Amino acid sequence: MDKKIARAKGLQARALLSLKERNQKSHAVSQEVISRIHAGMVIGCYVSIKDELNTSEILKYCFANDITVCVPKVVENTLQFYKIKSNHDLVPAPFGLLEPNVMEMIPVQKIDMMIVPLSSYDSKNHRTGYGKGYYDSVLLNCRNRIGVAFREQEVDQIDVESHDITLDEIISA
Repeated sequence: MDKKIARAKGLQARALLSLKERNQKSHAVSQEVISRIHAGMVIGCYVSIKDELNTSEILKYCFANDITVCVPKVVENTLQFYKIKSNHDLVPAPFGLLEPNVMEMIPVQKIDMMIVPLSSYDSKNHRTGYGKGYYDSVLLNCRNRIGVAFREQEVDQIDVESHDITLDEIISA
């Protein structure tokens, strides 16, 4: 399936979920992700917005358990990840995003688990994002690339291009 079509289908399916369904499914996925986080790990995690799978529970767990967590900031045509210690380290950014307002950048090679947003996915762990390629620009250098999504965002198959990076796993509910 063409990536634009897959993206549109995944985003539409996500938008049709009720707030209650999104919250329940976000909790289930977050609990599965949290079960894989251990002391000493460095976690890369997006800060959810709008109807994305909510990552706030994952971030709170990391803050409460002294787990190093880094969140992305768009810099030119790529992402840089910065260590945050609380939600107070985030400020509004373009497109309704929250970005880190701190100085400690963590190279993606040092991140033990990268939690990746997506707009759609297939059974072979291919994903579509929002079409800008920001995550594809860093995923090749990441270990343990985990997509998180709602099951409703799964499509039959996504056409991949040479620059697309397949995820190691997708956790959905």
